[in-house]
Amino acid sequence: MLKVKIIAHTPNPEAVVASAAKLCYSKVGVDVIQENLTEDGIEKFVSMLSTIGHHSPLEHCTFTFAVEGISRACSHQIVRHRIASYSQQSQRYVKLEQFEYIIPHHINEVDEARELFIETMKKDQEAYNKLVEILFEKHY
Repeated sequence: MLKVKIIAHTPNPEAVVASAAKLCYSKVGVDVIQENLTEDGIEKFVSMLSTIGHHSPLEHCTFTFAVEGISRACSHQIVRHRIASYSQQSQRYVKLEQFEYIIPHHINEVDEARELFIETMKKDQEAYNKLVEILFEKHY
């Protein structure tokens, strides 16, 4: 089951973006910039940044999410975009008593294909368990 939880975030992200971006365009320092920020001014400035395509100041804000219950294929699509940093559960270091999987839509629609897929996943789990056992005995 899909679970998304926000763990942490930048407080006042729009003000952070405006402060960082204004440093690019201002002769005054950050203290003066921050003293002169107003809610209306922040909103207008951030909107202007978006309009002109100056997106790098957005990188000063962080939002950290925990995402569970998605397929490895889905997670790989997400991590292809480098506007963020990712930490993903390691399949090398975490032994899964029963790994989860998602049955692709087209396979799930056909009884014979679904049954074969599930049976294959059971065999994969058995092989995984055996590999862990072998490697654990050899290295530990």
